[in-house]
Amino acid sequence: MVLKGAPDTPLITLALGEIIANHTDIPSGVVNVLSSSDPNVGAALTTSADVDMVTFTGSTPTGRAIMAAASDTLKRVFLELGGKSAAIVLDDADFNTAAVFSAFSMVTHAGQGCALTSRLLVPNSHHDEIVELVKANFSHVRYGDPTDPKTYMGPLISEKQRDKVDAMVKRAVAAGASLVTGGEKVDPGYFYTPTLLTNVDPDAEIAQEEVFGPVLAVIGYDDDDDAVRIANNSIYGLSGAIFGSADRALAVARRIRTGTFSINGGNYFSPDAPFGGYKQSGIGREMGVAGLEEFLERKTFAAPVVGDAG
Repeated sequence: MVLKGAPDTPLITLALGEIIANHTDIPSGVVNVLSSSDPNVGAALTTSADVDMVTFTGSTPTGRAIMAAASDTLKRVFLELGGKSAAIVLDDADFNTAAVFSAFSMVTHAGQGCALTSRLLVPNSHHDEIVELVKANFSHVRYGDPTDPKTYMGPLISEKQRDKVDAMVKRAVAAGASLVTGGEKVDPGYFYTPTLLTNVDPDAEIAQEEVFGPVLAVIGYDDDDDAVRIANNSIYGLSGAIFGSADRALAVARRIRTGTFSINGGNYFSPDAPFGGYKQSGIGREMGVAGLEEFLERKTFAAPVVGDAG
């Protein structure tokens, strides 16, 4: 097994290799760790005839490239890719709970999470009320030194990523979205304030493309059918969430084409719960029995049985 770290976060991968080497009974040489920012390293792994399977976590464009490269040798691929997940607030939901979930989940890892619900779908009849609740929760997000226990949100991974997030927010506003709060760079470090946008067109870039920053786009809907239509209006299908009365929430959730779904705050991210997406959010599942089976191949044996007349 070869484990290659992401170019921007090599230390965590090296630390994992150190844990495997010093604190497990996995034999030496079974897990090999590479750390490189050279794209040729990844290209060698995905095209080598000695590699039977490639698993990748990252952006959908990179996943497409890996899938294409692996096709020359018919490698199996397991891809956990991007998302543009929607959280739906029904008109019979507990708006306070939905607002807390929507605000604080969106700033987890400073918004750098593929499964975060970066679209918030709210009933038009309660739009302003819910927006104010989310805004209030964003105001309580403390950002700063990640080593401070009181800090909830750290910085973005790089200046390049912060510039990308800021540019997408500015383009969203230019396209007609309203900036309710946030949209500011904070120095030192690559911090970006929790950002809330309303009046977002469901087809706009900010509602369709992965931002990977602490930016929440609010989209109003008319009824349950409209909410389902907007939620499914995406090339992605990784995760999602819904808040409302139990039976109604479950009925709507079943109609959303995503691989994982939270109902009234339920946590689907668990070692025994298969995780993965529909559509262009990936291929395969990680965690649980399904996650182990991704790395296995079936083999059938047949041998004659002594005395078997057949």
